[in-house]
Amino acid sequence: MTRRKIGDLLVAAVLWLLTVIVLVPLVIILLNSLKSQGEAVTMQLSLPEALHWENYTQVARQTNILGAFVNSLMVAVSTVAISIFGASMGAFVMSRRRTKGMRAAYFYFLIGLVAPLNMVPAIQVLQKLHLMGTRLGLILLYSALVLPLTMFLYHGFISTVPRELDEAAVIDGCSALRLFFSVVFPLLKPVTVTVGILNFMSAWNDFITPFYIINDSAKMPMTTMIYSVFGTFQRSWNLVCAMMMIIIIPIIVVYLMGQKYIISGMTAGAVKG
Repeated sequence: MTRRKIGDLLVAAVLWLLTVIVLVPLVIILLNSLKSQGEAVTMQLSLPEALHWENYTQVARQTNILGAFVNSLMVAVSTVAISIFGASMGAFVMSRRRTKGMRAAYFYFLIGLVAPLNMVPAIQVLQKLHLMGTRLGLILLYSALVLPLTMFLYHGFISTVPRELDEAAVIDGCSALRLFFSVVFPLLKPVTVTVGILNFMSAWNDFITPFYIINDSAKMPMTTMIYSVFGTFQRSWNLVCAMMMIIIIPIIVVYLMGQKYIISGMTAGAVKG
């Protein structure tokens, strides 16, 4: 056996090991979400004696998880839409107009990749705008947080699109908006799917930001809602696991739908613009 084959086997073994490490907690949560309260106490990796699908209906009856699901979906989808259209149009202008001002504006956005979020001034700004405790305030804050990475990926990807397409479209009479949405934006599908998935996961999974921003139980996303009702179900791990599965399933679905675009979008969008 050659060294190359041995190396390939070792890489495959490491990847399979990492896959198992990632999947085991997910399988434990899934199995325990279908167990009785007594079976789920130990949180073991074992099959349930009977499938208790009523755990999910019981969670829906005793909590506002359906409302929280809608809140999370509304916040995540709105964040994705704002970040995609805002960053793609901004990156298109910055990529095509290579002036010092546009270059400075691009690097200004990149500061957000390394600068941490300070909740105190963010909360003060939301209070001044009367957006504290609202879904709109949370959506705008999330959009601002994901904008730097989104801008970076779009800028790099658009830099690979030939300028000749722009010139041909302008000669044919395209306006600036029609040029972007009819010619350029369809070419950005890989990076658009990539940033859509990343931004959706970021908004859907986040706990800290809504914990500070949202204080109304009717407006809480799922992560915050589960924390607020955890004390009620701290002895019923089967119900806790059921709630966690309701959070996890949308992320898995979104990732599986767009996984083939993630690597291509990340690598193409990471080139130097």
